[in-house]
Amino acid sequence: MNKGGKLAIVATAAFLALLIGLVLLLSSGPPGSGPPLALRPGSVPAAYQAWVSRAGRVCPQVSPPLIAAQVEAESGWRPTARSSVGAQGMAQFMPATWASYGRDADGDGVTSPDDPEDAIMAMARYDCTLARTVASLPGDTISNMLAAYNAGPGAVLRHKGIPQYPETQEYVRRVLSRVAHYTDTSITAIGAARFGSAVVATAQRWLGTPYAWGGGGPNGPTPGIGRATGIVGFDCSGLVLHAVWAASGGRVQLPHLAATQATEYGTAVSRDQLLPGDVIGIDHRDGLGISHIVIYVGRGEVIHAPRPGDVVRLAPLSAFASAAWTIRRYA
Repeated sequence: MNKGGKLAIVATAAFLALLIGLVLLLSSGPPGSGPPLALRPGSVPAAYQAWVSRAGRVCPQVSPPLIAAQVEAESGWRPTARSSVGAQGMAQFMPATWASYGRDADGDGVTSPDDPEDAIMAMARYDCTLARTVASLPGDTISNMLAAYNAGPGAVLRHKGIPQYPETQEYVRRVLSRVAHYTDTSITAIGAARFGSAVVATAQRWLGTPYAWGGGGPNGPTPGIGRATGIVGFDCSGLVLHAVWAASGGRVQLPHLAATQATEYGTAVSRDQLLPGDVIGIDHRDGLGISHIVIYVGRGEVIHAPRPGDVVRLAPLSAFASAAWTIRRYA
């Protein structure tokens, strides 16, 4: 290789390293380190915003801004895009790959790469599989994941990183360079992300703590009342009360009542903008109104104090799919 070629590779590597650092700063960081930031308002076509937000929570390696940047690079948001080699739809799936990852995400009875909702969710699932496949390779997992999406996982494994294919190197650069465009970097969004991360971290400290009706205060678990007399722990709203008080440094003290926490304090949040640390009031549609409250931790999970005889634990958010939700953010 001549000197000019070597310099070009060095320059490309340096640029990619800078972009990767930006992605790590603006997205979720290492697994468990904090929540991904939200999409910048108006950056994604309105019809797809909720789906991109949902896709960006499938696994820790993806975020809504990363998914948006990848869709732009793949198809420019064109639902029925076609490539010269046969890739189809907004996420540009080859037929064989679509057969493994395509699902009817929007429940319209059709599974198609030309269905934007199906394609966006399939992109996230495939990304997450690729991230696991390349996790042991040298270099950054996100850039290797993107390279595998473009060139195939086999090529990335053979080259032990991003192959020296101009198309693949440009693809990785292009996606990473557009993440900032789709990221909400306002002070409010950053503050919400940091606060939410602190809420989750506080609640997770108490995993395994007994449920105690009436238990839980600003400083942690307390003795329960009634049938829970003698049990030191949390009920659902006591856990939320403590986690929010601790995360806010004592500036936000909620009442010990789930329905009031979910309706009279904080800011209402839509499902498509759900972030870790947001709380969800659960109405089981049984005529009792909001009778339970949980904390969203990310990756499709919540933490809560479920019921007498149980303990503070994680649960799938899907367990509450049939309930009505009232989401609040206290940042």
